[in-house]
Amino acid sequence: MIGVICTSYPRSPDDPAGSFVRRRVRAHAAARQSVEVIAAGAAGEETEGDVHIFRVPGSGAAEIFYAGGAPEALESGSARRRAAAWLEAAHFSAHMMALVCERAARWSAVESHWLVPSALVACAAAPHLRHRAHAHGGDVFVLGRVPGGASLARFICRSGAELVFASSQLRERFARLCEARPEAMGARSCVQPAPYDSLLFRPSSAGERQEVRDRLGVKRFAVLAAGRLVPIKGFDVLVRAVGHQPAAARPSLVIAGAGPEESRLRRLAAACEVDLRLLGAIRQAELAEWMAAANLFVHPCRALPNGRSEGAPVVVREALATGLSVVASAVGGLADSSGHDRLTLVTPEDAAALAQEIRYALNHP
Repeated sequence: MIGVICTSYPRSPDDPAGSFVRRRVRAHAAARQSVEVIAAGAAGEETEGDVHIFRVPGSGAAEIFYAGGAPEALESGSARRRAAAWLEAAHFSAHMMALVCERAARWSAVESHWLVPSALVACAAAPHLRHRAHAHGGDVFVLGRVPGGASLARFICRSGAELVFASSQLRERFARLCEARPEAMGARSCVQPAPYDSLLFRPSSAGERQEVRDRLGVKRFAVLAAGRLVPIKGFDVLVRAVGHQPAAARPSLVIAGAGPEESRLRRLAAACEVDLRLLGAIRQAELAEWMAAANLFVHPCRALPNGRSEGAPVVVREALATGLSVVASAVGGLADSSGHDRLTLVTPEDAAALAQEIRYALNHP
């Protein structure tokens, strides 16, 4: 039996949070391996086919791991709010540790997603098990901000875990934190982007695209973006870039996702006279439909002043898989995809450069 330890894991069939972890779990199940998942959520046990899911108790964990994301919860807001988030995260980690200690005797191997706290818990609670630890992005940043984070990173390496990084940039950042390559401390490492659903995210025929556009009410050139509405995604830059387009040919802007930046983005769109449609958090199947309906996908992420940047956004690979042209910021792990013929990289936070690429797409549909 394989134990999978993670923070976010879909809480319903339609929940997009941690959907790539579910795809990994389903791959294990398809290989006829028994799987137990330990993740945040309302305390209790669930079943998903032959997969057993155990939820770690803690009412504040949902806000940290599902709403805006752990890095935002731990780094933004008032000092009191940040302290409360760190306290809740510590409380959650202790409960996760207890649950892993209880279940690990049944496991033959363990897989963790996000180094903090999942990989650390796996190393401490199940040191005897073969361990595959997946680093996705924000977790490496959080590890660098935790007191003693470098020592914790070296602890993971010395446990002999296999470290799977979403991008080469992420592996390099982790090595800088450790002040040595993971292999020099007994770990193995590789770069492997998180999987996406190739049955959902696939090219559509012209007829299929038109049918979806008609059904969704898309009448003109549509620019699509997707992700949590948080500063690192750079959606404010995208709104301004769309606003730079000539009024007569200005495209509509559709963003799939929810988060604390919603009100700000609505106000900015009104000021820039941009037709903005915020879809909220939607199912993966709905996102695939919007990708079929859109004319261009944009991922305008930025590096934050504290140094955090994106890992390797799965949504960019999903968009490319549907046949969409993609414009993205040249930041974080996106540089690993620079050779793709339908991906154009621009300088982060440069609304003028982004506007120029959108204008090119408008003129060369």
